[in-house]
This record gives sequence, C-alpha cells and structure tokens, in this order.
Amino acid sequence: MTARDTRAPEGTAPVPDDLPGGVPGAPPVTAPTPDRDPRRVLTWFVGTLTAITAAVLVPLAVAGADADAFNATVPLLSWAPTLAAFVAHLGTGRRTPFWRWAAVRPLRTGRVLRTAGLLLAVFVAVPAVTTAVGVATGLVAWRPTDDAAALAPLVLPFALVAMLTVTGEEIAWRGALHTTFARYGLVRATVGISALWALWHLPLLLAYRAGGDMTGRDVVASMVNLLVAALVIGAARALSGSVWPAAWAHALLNTTLVYASNLVTPAAELGDGAFWAVQVVTWVVLGGAGVLLLRAAARRAARA
Repeated sequence: MTARDTRAPEGTAPVPDDLPGGVPGAPPVTAPTPDRDPRRVLTWFVGTLTAITAAVLVPLAVAGADADAFNATVPLLSWAPTLAAFVAHLGTGRRTPFWRWAAVRPLRTGRVLRTAGLLLAVFVAVPAVTTAVGVATGLVAWRPTDDAAALAPLVLPFALVAMLTVTGEEIAWRGALHTTFARYGLVRATVGISALWALWHLPLLLAYRAGGDMTGRDVVASMVNLLVAALVIGAARALSGSVWPAAWAHALLNTTLVYASNLVTPAAELGDGAFWAVQVVTWVVLGGAGVLLLRAAARRAARA
C-alpha cells in the first residue's frame, strides 16, 4: 500500500479524521471482525465441502455405480467448492464482498491478459518438452492416434469450454482460500491449498479405482500431478491478482496434457519402469515451471 492510499485494509475500519485514530501519530483503530482467523474460514469451508462431496459420491459408491455415473457428477462437484466458500463467507461474517474475497473482481484486464498469455505458452511448452524427452529417451514411442491431427485445432476451444466447470473450483481454491492464507506467505499458502485440493480429488479417484477404470499407479500419479500442477495454478493467481488466469491455467492443464497423450504410446501399455519415468519427467518440467512462476510472483509482490 502506498503512502497516498487511504483505503483501510481488510479487517480494519476506515477512521474519520476527527476521531483519535485519524490523528497523525495516533494508534490505528481496528474494528473487530470475525473473519480475522483463517482457521474459522477453513473449518467452515472444509466442513461444507466434505458434506457436499459425500452427499454426491457416497450413494453412487454404495449403489456400485459405473464410471459414467461418476463422470456425470463432475460438473456438479466442480461448483461445490464455490458453494462451500460462500457458506464460509456467510458463516464467518466476512465484511468483504464475496466476489472481491474470491478475486473475481476487480478485474485488472492488462495483468489478466498478460498472465493468460504466459500460461498458454507454459502449457504448450510443458507437453512439448515432456513428449520430446520421452521419445528421445525411448520411454515412449511417437505414435499419434488417427484423430490427433483433427483434434489439434480444438485444444484451445476445449479449454474455453472447460472453464465453465473449473472456474467453480478456482473461485474457492485459488480465489477465496488464496486471499485468506496469503498472509502466511505465497509458497506456504500455495502448497497448503494444493494439498487440500489434491485430497479433495481423492474420493473420486478411488471410486474410479474401485470400478476398474483406474489402476493404483494411476491414482498415485494423478495425486502427484495435482500437487505439482497446483504450483502453476497458484502462481497464476498471484501474478495476476485475479482468479481468472488460475481458471484458465486449470482448463489448459485439462486439455493440453490430455491431447499430448494422443501422440505417444498410451500410458496403459507402459511397464511400471517406463510409466514412472515418464511421470517424473512431467513432474520435473511442470514443477520447474511452477517454481519459476512462483518466484516471478514473489518478485512482483516485493516490488509492489
């Protein structure tokens, strides 16, 4: 905050000049607010989200539903975090408007567009590098599917469509929770939120495993993928000050890496050694991008 910025930070009340707190040199007057303790926010959020997730998935699991039934719940569950965040907003009596707390507004167009362009470059480079390394080292063979060429122009349109669902996740995870926990430092907040985000995905992954649609190694690899990818998504939020580039990064994650899998040997055909080697290459490349972006975000914050 600059010396000429007269706005009160979140959790404090603006003080008129004719009150003691408005006199230069006098101690600031702080209004007690119930949203100052992030633990209360987390309790409300996790409790609500757990209840919603269980209400959707447990009946399907008990009934022995197949993968198609679980897939049908994804759009609903994708917006469950936003609902849980809104309940936490009400339950903790936050004075900040919900859309500002969740970084939906204000929209800093220039920063958002620059960050979105940077993320597009990242999510083109990451699958390109991992694919090239995998083929060059013999871990996978170059084996495009019959429709790979036809799908290539559709990757970005698919990413835009994917934002209809992933935005429901990001409003909560990289929106409201990032705002709440950023006080602990960018890296700690990003890693902590990443762990919770990955853990929230685990019941659905285990449901696919129980139905035979995923193997044990697929579940483990997916959990690590989520943790590593969340570094990039969290950096997108920090660089832009907005939830929208985070949603864009999430959508690109769900489309570009999936498209790249159409170019090489399918993961299901790889032996354990090659499978895990390919995963490690992906984690190193994607994680490296996340670390660089987080460092850039930290430098931007220091300059500000």
